Amino acid sequence: MRPTDFEPDCRVLHIRRSIWRGQEQEPKTANAVRVVDIPEVLARELRGYVSVVTGYLFASTQGRPLQQRNVLRILHKVKRVGFHAFRRFRLTWLRKNGVPKDLERIWMGHASEEVGDLYSKLKKDVAFRQQWAERIGLGFELVHNSPQNVASIKTEKVA
Repeated sequence: MRPTDFEPDCRVLHIRRSIWRGQEQEPKTANAVRVVDIPEVLARELRGYVSVVTGYLFASTQGRPLQQRNVLRILHKVKRVGFHAFRRFRLTWLRKNGVPKDLERIWMGHASEEVGDLYSKLKKDVAFRQQWAERIGLGFELVHNSPQNVASIKTEKVA
């Protein structure tokens, strides 16, 4: 992610690329190019951070995208999981909160499953999407408790 991937208010993230082995590339499928709506509580944190970053939001000291193995090394200190743990957590949270299926597909980058998905205009209804983003929240809490006032995450265990 780069600062330019966000709307100015950081309430919408545009997913337009993926990173593989440190190189930008086209996403694997057309559905992977999508928008993700962000609740205000996270958007507020992002606005401060995005305003001072010029390259990748999560980068090495040389400014290159973080390698998967480096992120996993940090994650494995907490629990031995892979990147799909984030997707599983998010999808579970969306379903626990009754998000409409077509909105779930938009946010997760999943393909349409029925004709109604093709007819739905929710992708263009930003106000409706953001109402749902606020309603369901993040599924975790941002906690300011470090000396630098950097947000950390307090999660609810999702079964």
